[in-house]
Amino acid sequence: MINLATLFLGILVIVGGAVTDHVPLSSLLNLTAFIIVMCGSFSACLLQFGFRKIVKALKAVMWLAKPPKLDLAAFIDQVADWSAKARSAGTLVLEQEIPDVEDAFQRQGLQMIVDNTPPDDFAAMLNIAAEQIDNEQEQPAHVWEAVGGYSPTIGVMGAVLGLIHVMMRLDHPSELGEGIATAFIATIYGVGFANLIALPLGARLKSIAKDLERERMVVIQGFILLAEGKPGIIIRQTLKNYLHDEPKAKNPEDEDDTVPNGASQAA
Repeated sequence: MINLATLFLGILVIVGGAVTDHVPLSSLLNLTAFIIVMCGSFSACLLQFGFRKIVKALKAVMWLAKPPKLDLAAFIDQVADWSAKARSAGTLVLEQEIPDVEDAFQRQGLQMIVDNTPPDDFAAMLNIAAEQIDNEQEQPAHVWEAVGGYSPTIGVMGAVLGLIHVMMRLDHPSELGEGIATAFIATIYGVGFANLIALPLGARLKSIAKDLERERMVVIQGFILLAEGKPGIIIRQTLKNYLHDEPKAKNPEDEDDTVPNGASQAA
């Protein structure tokens, strides 16, 4: 929620600066300039990306409040448990686990295990599926970056339109100052929206998508180890190397599993 609040922090700073300089807030409000900049920017993006991707980009703003994240520690324990079941009763026993898996990508990987997908094809198929998901999750960031690219130019266009209107009223000198000030509001809207909201939002969404991509690579590695029939202790030790934010110390169960004479089979 804090990240979502910071989305408007820059705007509040600009407004606060204007207030301290005794600039009337009413002078910063102009419906015509707002319509030109916002509708013009999103219209350009609509032509570039299409309606579905625009809607998806708007929904992705909520990632700031609750970023999608995979519990890798829980996934590692789950894969180790699947490994124990598959080694004791065969991979077909994992078919009953599929309905309980919420993540579609993990369901696909587990289904491929049950279907005995050839090892040569297994990693390639998972990587292709992961790449498609990566592209879809990065798309909102591309949309917002494009909005940030269009809005300053459209803001300048709005300012020029305002100046044209002012020039047509040169016979009213008393209105020139106010008219010119109003014309430049469109530039403020365009530049401000791009640099305070659209571009930072696009960068943040791209960072979240990259984090999800790294997590998905751990998932792929886990399923590859599962397909190779590795025991649970090997899967845990291998995948925990990817948990940079987790403590590296072994838990007591892992230490017991390292004891020879068949203790690893219990994993």
